[in-house]
Amino acid sequence: MARSSDLDPFFYPESIAVIGASANTAKPSGIVLMNLLNNFQGRIYPVNPKHAALHGIPCFPSVTDIPGKVSLSILITPPAIIPELLREHAAKEIHHVIIASAGFGETETGAELERDIQEISDRLNIRIIGPNCLGVFHPSAGLDTFFLPHDRVSRPREGGISIISQSGSILGLTMILLAEEGPGIAKAVSYGNRVDVGEAELLEYLSVDDETKVIGLCIESISDGRRFIRAAQRCDKPVVVMKLGQETAGKKASRSHTGSMSGDYEIFRAAFRRSGVSEARTIEEFLDLLKVFSMQKPRAGRRVLILTNAGGVSVMAADHCNQAGLDVPDLPAELKERLRAVLPPYYSLANPVDLTGNSTDDEFALVLRTCLDHFDAAILIPFMTVPGVTPNLGEVIVHAIQDCHRPVISLSPYAKDGEKFKESFTRHGIPILPTPVRIVQALSHLLRDRAVEPLPEETREDPAVTSILRTKMGTDLLSVEEKHRFLDALQIRYPKAIRAKNQTEAILAAQTIGLPVALKIASPDILHKTDAGGVRLAIRSLQELRKAYGEVIRSARQYRPDARILGVDVEEMVPPGVEVIIGGIRDPQFGPVVMCGLGGIFVETIRAVVFEIAPVTCNGARRMLESIKGYPVLKGVRGRQGVDLESLTKGIVSISEVIASCPEIGEIELNPLMAYASGIIAVDARIIPASGKELPH
Repeated sequence: MARSSDLDPFFYPESIAVIGASANTAKPSGIVLMNLLNNFQGRIYPVNPKHAALHGIPCFPSVTDIPGKVSLSILITPPAIIPELLREHAAKEIHHVIIASAGFGETETGAELERDIQEISDRLNIRIIGPNCLGVFHPSAGLDTFFLPHDRVSRPREGGISIISQSGSILGLTMILLAEEGPGIAKAVSYGNRVDVGEAELLEYLSVDDETKVIGLCIESISDGRRFIRAAQRCDKPVVVMKLGQETAGKKASRSHTGSMSGDYEIFRAAFRRSGVSEARTIEEFLDLLKVFSMQKPRAGRRVLILTNAGGVSVMAADHCNQAGLDVPDLPAELKERLRAVLPPYYSLANPVDLTGNSTDDEFALVLRTCLDHFDAAILIPFMTVPGVTPNLGEVIVHAIQDCHRPVISLSPYAKDGEKFKESFTRHGIPILPTPVRIVQALSHLLRDRAVEPLPEETREDPAVTSILRTKMGTDLLSVEEKHRFLDALQIRYPKAIRAKNQTEAILAAQTIGLPVALKIASPDILHKTDAGGVRLAIRSLQELRKAYGEVIRSARQYRPDARILGVDVEEMVPPGVEVIIGGIRDPQFGPVVMCGLGGIFVETIRAVVFEIAPVTCNGARRMLESIKGYPVLKGVRGRQGVDLESLTKGIVSISEVIASCPEIGEIELNPLMAYASGIIAVDARIIPASGKELPH
């Protein structure tokens, strides 16, 4: 495949300038220069006005004094002089720069300086990795810009894993651990503060890189979330993502339940699902997945064969499989008969298959050769302390399964004689992991169905919806009639409602609608009516109505004395049903997001909600409903009739399309939405424009 030429000089430079170069290998600039001199075969130009030469090669006072062409420049200088250095680079026609220096947006005083270099990058067409980064490690090209000494931070061998990391320390740790574990690196990039080149563009680049077989990303944030999702969806290589900062607080600016419950990490999880990537929750899982994906091909499925000569550990592995959604089915009767004819009668031929302490190399091979084609993957748990198992077990198994194209992962044999076993498995691409739970975690990702819904480049606008919203933006009133027109456009039913400015109008409204009714405060300044004591339900007489009217008005004024009280909304009482919430928000990194879940008390207690990147299709909406913690309540449980899932599906799709196609909307929420055996009714709707000022109703 062809590489993207725009980023090529970062990975395949013909010549490199090191700005701020030093002979002192205790300093970052000295370490980088020495790493390049020891590995890079192209021309190297140290730049430092204090030196005429470094390590026996000429040192230049400025990049403009370099006689030849420079493909890539590495800046390790005080941050304050970098804007001027970039202008010199533009004059020298150097368009690819790694800024290793720190002291920019990660500090209280460096944000303005970071904006300056971003502006220079855009204006002068200089591509930048960094600042505050390690840069690039590309062993096959002899490129190592990391200011990490080799004697302290080991470099992995060449291989098929490429890593993109926002964090330099996590990347350094990953490099050390990969060097110990054995899997090799194709390319590694630490991109730091990301004033220009970011994770999405690097993912696109590595997706078509011939050296790269699997891509790992360690991210704190994403600059262009929707570009990232599309890049991951188009990538035909396994992608493993580890998100740092998972426990961030919810967005402070969110004013709906949808927004307050989203939190950064919930949106990231939705984006990862939509992208089809594998998410690692720990550094151990990150390394395991990189290792396994670099050695085994993914395969959709659930059926796992467990083969062992140690019963207890295999039962533990089976438990982990069930918890991870994998099946450990019994062996088919036909296979059992074939094995019974040649194996001792006391071997357990269920699943796990336990060959006991009398097992031999050939018996392991026999079971795998006989059974593996009937399963989607296999877990091996070999204990080499039993008499019949030899150091040749690895070679015997490899030979037996060479034509069985199924993922196989083995537990470490934890024996002195196991080194030959491990060497054989590693050489033939069979991963070895240290614990059953880590094996099952990795296997669940290998067997996962990666079918995802493409994220559309454009969304379809609904003229009826946009005409309502765009005429009201900048005003402080969305009338009851306009709210109903909005729901009509979405084909979502709602209770009859009349806005009443005083008690007399409230009585007339109740008589028009018919008792019983609900009474709700109408105020653009009170977002959560229940919190303000502004809701009364099941009012069955005019006497109750007069009392309720006074109560909600007083409660609202006590709750917020400066609130603008527009009156009350008198609404038809809808029959009891299952309370559901459907909402949408506009996330700063991933754009429009849709949410659905159980409403009422479940919203705040068990948080039975799920998020997805908008828009979604009907299939995507169904998967959202099925993944809700309380899905059995919707489906019907213990004799209770289920709700109309098709109407809920259409409601989710409609809200997802509206939040995706109307940039004027910042948050939208139907809560509660009553779901019945037939149909749904939006009891309340809230629309908050992107400006943050709610359109009252």
